[in-house]
Amino acid sequence: MKVVKRILIGVFLLSFGLSTAANAYSINYGHNTNGNEFTSPYAGVTTETFAGGTPGLLTGLTWTWTGNGTVLNGDISGVASAPFGVSAKDTSNYMSVPQNLSNAPQSVLVTNLGGTYNYFGLWWGSVDTYNTLSFYNGGNLVASFDGTAITTPNAANGNQTAPDTNLYVNFLDLPLFDSFKMTSTQYAFESDNIAIGAVPEPTTMLLLGLGLIGLAGVRKFKN
Repeated sequence: MKVVKRILIGVFLLSFGLSTAANAYSINYGHNTNGNEFTSPYAGVTTETFAGGTPGLLTGLTWTWTGNGTVLNGDISGVASAPFGVSAKDTSNYMSVPQNLSNAPQSVLVTNLGGTYNYFGLWWGSVDTYNTLSFYNGGNLVASFDGTAITTPNAANGNQTAPDTNLYVNFLDLPLFDSFKMTSTQYAFESDNIAIGAVPEPTTMLLLGLGLIGLAGVRKFKN
């Protein structure tokens, strides 16, 4: 009986530690490819590709875009650079914030996502220190990341072709959000294939596994 109790206590303590960790976000750079483009590797997510030339036009999304930004195609000297993919730059439409150079912060706020989510992914082009991605729930800021959170501070230099600054970035285990904002204070914040969804938290799956292990241990010692 003492052995059974020790198993249960051990599982509880490990589960408690993991449940605490489950409240923390994680970032990875996994992606699928569609031709030259990077896309989300997760099934069941909703993705804005900007294929219609206006956000949501072709995909039928209800997302509302307000602020400064535009859908572009190709590089525009001194303004924006298309994200770099497998071996070349994005040849499809992408979002650029701001749409032209300005000394004042420019941003696009995206609302009416249709629910709350814990996952966000985007093909982030030429990551810079002055690019910021923020998440909100009910108008309250719940998480925010600038370019230095995505790659090392020295690498967040806006390089238009380097792998370290042209990534598909997945944010997992985010606090639930119902809107997001992309902000830039200098040259553009470029992105494509923006995805949202409710992706199971890795720590939740571990907790389930630990629970099953604990039950199996109890059953073994009872027998």
